[in-house]
Amino acid sequence: MTDFERTFDNAVEEYDDNRPMYPTQLFADLLAYQPLGTNSCALEIGLGSGKASKPVLDTGCRLVGVEPGEQLAAVAKARFQSYPNFSLHQQTLQEYQGREGSFDLIYAATAFHWIAEEYGYPRVYELLKPGGTFARFAYHAGQDQGRKALAEEIQEVYRACMPGSKTPVPFGQADAERLAGLAVKYGFADSTYKLYYITKDFTADRYIDLLKTYPNHMALEETNRKKLFHGIYQAIVRHGGVITIYYTMDMELARKP
Repeated sequence: MTDFERTFDNAVEEYDDNRPMYPTQLFADLLAYQPLGTNSCALEIGLGSGKASKPVLDTGCRLVGVEPGEQLAAVAKARFQSYPNFSLHQQTLQEYQGREGSFDLIYAATAFHWIAEEYGYPRVYELLKPGGTFARFAYHAGQDQGRKALAEEIQEVYRACMPGSKTPVPFGQADAERLAGLAVKYGFADSTYKLYYITKDFTADRYIDLLKTYPNHMALEETNRKKLFHGIYQAIVRHGGVITIYYTMDMELARKP
């Protein structure tokens, strides 16, 4: 298992409690592009604790998940134990031995960026049925737009404790267009994308729990990591005890001809 997978698996409670849910409209758009029913089969890559699984399961289709993290897989199995149409392989996509041409939908929720595109797109293409859909979606955290002084103070803490860190650049239309174009590069057709916007409030404690699920934060040398977390925590407390994260969520859709 790679370091990033260990990071997520060692912070399973923080991950499940604090990572955002995906918008209802995202799944409505996905299922409009690729309708699913009881005769359909879907594959979720990097299922995690199952934050993006229920809307697909509720279509009645058979959902196969791959998730390498032992603790995350255990949470997902317990969460969906009442669904006879759910199965989970504690594996990476690279380890999964699925049959070619067997899925109507393959999707990854904030997971596909961990897989090299030279491997990931061709493997997804192989596993899909002709006419099947690949959906890649993810969320991107933005600064607190309503508390500018807090956002700037947090950036000062980053500059002091995480050398080389830069002010986050909002994910936008050009980024989504680029990702949509990758699918075409690997033989997919009918490529399109959509953007969604949500906010999520965190107390200081909850926000630090969220940061514990970020691999680049947990990879910091311990002294710097403690200073970073303490500095961010104190900044949030000084500015009222709540931070609002502005998330941009993108979804790229494409079809196997």
